[in-house]
Amino acid sequence: MAKCRFEKPLLISILTLATVLLTVSDALWRVDRWIYDLQLPLLASPASPEIVIIEVDQKSLADFGRWPWPRDIHARLLEILARSKPRAIALDFIFSEADKYHPEADARLTHALALARPVVLPVVVEYNGQTLVETLPLPDYAKHAALGHANVDLDRDGISRSILLQVGLGDRLWPAMPLALYAQQHPEFLAALPGLRTEARRGALNGDFRVWLPFFDPSTDFARLSYSDVLSGKIPAGAFDGKYVLVGLTASGLERELPAPLAVGGRPMTGVEFIAAGLDGLLKQTLWQPLPGIWQFWASLAIAGLSVWLSTRFSPRWLPLAILALSAAILGGSWLLLRLSHYWFTPSVALCVLWFSYPLRSWRQFEKLIQSLFAERKRAFITLNAIADGVITTTPDGVVDYMNAAAIDIVGHRPPSSSSLHIDRIFSLEINDKPFAIAELIQRSIAENVPLKYSHCRLTVSGQHQITANLAIAPLLAAKGVPSGAVISINDIGERMLMAKMLMQKTEEQAVMRELINRTEQVSLAKSQFLSQMSHELRTPLNAVIGFAQLLQMNDPEHPLDPCHLDSVEEILKAGQHLLALINELLDLAKIESGKIAMNIQSMALAALIGDCTALISPLARSKGLNLTVQNSLDPEVLLKVDPKRARQILLNFLSNAVKYNSPNGRIDLQTQLNESDRVRISVTDTGPGLAEQEQKLLFQSFQRLGAESGEIEGTGIGLAITKQLAELMDGRVGVSSTPGIGSTFWVEFPLAVKLPVAPTQ
Repeated sequence: MAKCRFEKPLLISILTLATVLLTVSDALWRVDRWIYDLQLPLLASPASPEIVIIEVDQKSLADFGRWPWPRDIHARLLEILARSKPRAIALDFIFSEADKYHPEADARLTHALALARPVVLPVVVEYNGQTLVETLPLPDYAKHAALGHANVDLDRDGISRSILLQVGLGDRLWPAMPLALYAQQHPEFLAALPGLRTEARRGALNGDFRVWLPFFDPSTDFARLSYSDVLSGKIPAGAFDGKYVLVGLTASGLERELPAPLAVGGRPMTGVEFIAAGLDGLLKQTLWQPLPGIWQFWASLAIAGLSVWLSTRFSPRWLPLAILALSAAILGGSWLLLRLSHYWFTPSVALCVLWFSYPLRSWRQFEKLIQSLFAERKRAFITLNAIADGVITTTPDGVVDYMNAAAIDIVGHRPPSSSSLHIDRIFSLEINDKPFAIAELIQRSIAENVPLKYSHCRLTVSGQHQITANLAIAPLLAAKGVPSGAVISINDIGERMLMAKMLMQKTEEQAVMRELINRTEQVSLAKSQFLSQMSHELRTPLNAVIGFAQLLQMNDPEHPLDPCHLDSVEEILKAGQHLLALINELLDLAKIESGKIAMNIQSMALAALIGDCTALISPLARSKGLNLTVQNSLDPEVLLKVDPKRARQILLNFLSNAVKYNSPNGRIDLQTQLNESDRVRISVTDTGPGLAEQEQKLLFQSFQRLGAESGEIEGTGIGLAITKQLAELMDGRVGVSSTPGIGSTFWVEFPLAVKLPVAPTQ
């Protein structure tokens, strides 16, 4: 009890001392700056549109020569700016000495400063050797301008994050250039400056009202104009109306570069850009300052007390999660405080104390750790009993001291607890039909300190039944490598061998199936060859029948045929041509299935394909009272990559089917469209009876007429099957969509011969 009584006060004392030391020494400043830099992108806002930067860039140097320029150039710039109405102008140039060789240029610049008011010129306080020197503009210039300091401090890591709103020597303090600019329109702001106060030091550089810059979103930037573009008149004077105009050096090598946590393109900032960032914060009223030290300390101390409370309320299992949640709350609170009140709470001390409290409380759990070791031992026994292989541990001389549940199942009974049960009394071992004593193998494994593994062993259990198993014997080592026994693993592979036998049977069955498939393919090939030969054999006499019928049909003045005979000849010719078409389809199908069909792929105009097919089908459509319309919305010069003969065959098949299976006085619509995959789709829509979904699945199979064979329309049911295979041979596709009672749409897609240009988006 006494131990628990003093434990919490001691922990509180240690954490309080750590809080004081870390706060006073600021040892974790680098962590605070890192957290600050991480939070900046979440708080940054777009650059203010009220700020315009006129840059002395590389283009300007090329136009006006090397720096520094004659002062009449700057006077010309101010004269141009004076014609507009900027809120304020800042020249980030030091004019501390008169131009002895061009006094008229000094006079012109003085007049321009008076003309372009309000103008802010920089003051720089810096070391000249061991002495601090304050560099001011020429008195004639200073009479017509406001002065602001251009000093920038770097943090200890070399990054610029803050500025002093006032800097100077002795009692005379100059406002920062961003503040001097802002005060031209808001002089009341000088009466109540924000920031961290500092004490003045005699004879040294004094600064006061330190604020941290929020910076602006680096994905945006201020309006930037080239110095030479402004002087050349390319920029209208009205571009500066109501703006804060900052003029400074941005060309590489001319100005000091200031690394910043946020900057456009991730590059260091120049002096004029840093002034713009400070002015941006003033315009948005988002300048930040650290939380006063006393509040910082008490907040950290309160978090230390909370960490002690957490360590007593949560178990070691959940304590890290609780600390992690509180750490996230500290970071979130720091970010929220900065966003809402513009005060920066440095969280590193609080986070360090919070995480330091965890190991201080951990030693209390040492006793529980011992208990967990016993629980782990129990868990190990449970795990061993859950293993499917039999596991047996023995002494070095082969006496069994443990069996898991799987080993007991193999043995068939639980061994007695006496130490007299020897492993060789339980198992008789044969390896490659040779008997072995397991106890000898145990001694060999211990002597050589290596595991022994044997596959497909025969084990006789208690002289009653045999099993086939994989056997592994490995030594068990105690402290300092002393052997304490052996562990035997028995993997019964009887069921596995049975499964292997079944797999072999399955393999044999699959071989038989493959043989049947090969025979089926051979039969299919023989069928294709038979169809091809028969088609050739049938076409020869059929062509003779058609030829003689055509001769009979010809008008012979000397021996004219009776009208009834002419009708008979017409029927013979019609039947012969129909039979010839059927034989040609069978021949095409045989060629496709045997892979002997040759495709002559070339470029063909889409308009020509449609014109050829509609010219052939239009008379037939008119004879049946059908209205055929063509809607080709594509360019007439569109070229398809197809076999022209086969493409006409596909489209004619669709059109003839639309004529044959259409309703009386129906309609046939042919449309084209370009798909995203650079394919042209040609669709043929009829107003026939339509097809059910189940019928659509069978439509492109050979010899499928879907019940039409009982009607008056002739056919074999292989036309669409041939169409599908021909389209695929030309790297195309076919398809159908249909609604019973409304009609069907058959479509084919052909690849483009030349990819069409993509129209630009507006």
